[in-house]
Amino acid sequence: MLPPMDLDLTLGCGQVFRWFKRGDDWSGVVDGREIELRQGPAGVEVRGEVSKSRLTSYFRAEDDLDTIYEEVAVDDLMRDLASRFGGMRLIRQDPWECCLSYLLATNANFPRIQRMVEAVCIAFGPRLPGGRHAFPSPSDILDREERALHCGLGYRCERLVKLANKVDGGELDLEALMEMDYSESIDHLKGFEGIGDKVADCIALFCLDHLEAFPVDVRIRRVMEEVYGVSGSYRRVRESGQRYFGRYAGYAQELLYHWDGSR
Repeated sequence: MLPPMDLDLTLGCGQVFRWFKRGDDWSGVVDGREIELRQGPAGVEVRGEVSKSRLTSYFRAEDDLDTIYEEVAVDDLMRDLASRFGGMRLIRQDPWECCLSYLLATNANFPRIQRMVEAVCIAFGPRLPGGRHAFPSPSDILDREERALHCGLGYRCERLVKLANKVDGGELDLEALMEMDYSESIDHLKGFEGIGDKVADCIALFCLDHLEAFPVDVRIRRVMEEVYGVSGSYRRVRESGQRYFGRYAGYAQELLYHWDGSR
């Protein structure tokens, strides 16, 4: 069994792109293994060969949701959202998969991002027994570089190959990145083409354990202006969110993001 969570909120809130709901089951690929999850009466049921320890890390079992949501419930709206969406967990994604996925995510809605990520996996990733494909490694992409032109990625094709080169050549050292503090990781990531403030914050939040990250996209910018009266530069909005919500600002961001998309 996995830690307590609401699967629909956690996997359907837009933070990760390779999960699809079919009937009552969520189907995904983690570390090149196909798994299915179902919300059961006693908790989340797992079918597949991924180890329990990997999944408890993936779903951040160490995060005490009661404590986190109590801390971010700093006003009436957030108290309501923490009550309604309190089963939403952040996911600790694989750093390479997270970096590449959010590089593709610029200027695209969620269904489009899912299609692009899946197209990249089909074009470059090894086929799995159940019919889906593993997420490709940097070398998988570089070995079949010509296929990037046929993934429907537009201007992202070149960025895809460049990022694979940077990681494969060690210029973007993912292990070293995971040892950096929040500000250092943001500055380092922004040195690579296609990674701006928002993508860097998403990477920091969803795979580098920087729960204070507060990615600002169109939804969050709208909420921060309409509800909290904050507007201006990306940095101003982000830092306002971080000051207001504190060390778990990333969880608050996901609550607000999900709420804005559902209202």
